[in-house]
Amino acid sequence: MARGSRSLSLADKAYEAIKRRIITLDYRPGQFLNELSVCKLLKIGRMPVHQAMHRLMREGLVEVIPRKGVIVRPDSLNEILELMEARWVLESYCTGLAVERASPRDVEELGRLLRHARQHLDAHSIDEFMRADRAFHSRIAAAGNSILSDTLRTIHERAARIWYLQVWTAADFTQTQGEHEAILAAIKRGDKDGAVSAMQTHLTSLRRRIVRAPEGQG
Repeated sequence: MARGSRSLSLADKAYEAIKRRIITLDYRPGQFLNELSVCKLLKIGRMPVHQAMHRLMREGLVEVIPRKGVIVRPDSLNEILELMEARWVLESYCTGLAVERASPRDVEELGRLLRHARQHLDAHSIDEFMRADRAFHSRIAAAGNSILSDTLRTIHERAARIWYLQVWTAADFTQTQGEHEAILAAIKRGDKDGAVSAMQTHLTSLRRRIVRAPEGQG
């Protein structure tokens, strides 16, 4: 039993480490991943790394090319826009539920996350702002429906590379912060229609900025 538990823990560790490198573009879209090289880098055995690769494949972050190996999946613009469509449907619904179901603790945490994001925005810490952004969206979803929140987590992780693939300006982050604050304001006043509308405005704005932004170099 202890051995199985250790194997699972190592697989989780490998999964998180590889996923982080994919999201932050340490592993670039289209790059082949050699399992032995990954094992050496992470100092983890081959079986946990192999299990992690299969998990990442199920989540759409890597794919297996016959007779070639594992490759970091290069999402096309069309696929990214499909992810945004999925977010529109699920997050609009979850936001409406959050207005009805969010506890005072949920609302307090959303406010804390926005204050945290504001601090990192002022400090120009993009990585930390991005993490706060994902945490904000995840908290809203979890307050509305925990099962849908789990589904959205996978979508967010696939879409997270957008932050690194695109060139964002300070104005983009300031706009995102303002849109998040509008969502929370509507949740606080119990305005379901207003909160859903604010979320849809935010996602529409994000989609528009993704389409017009030039691709970055990492």
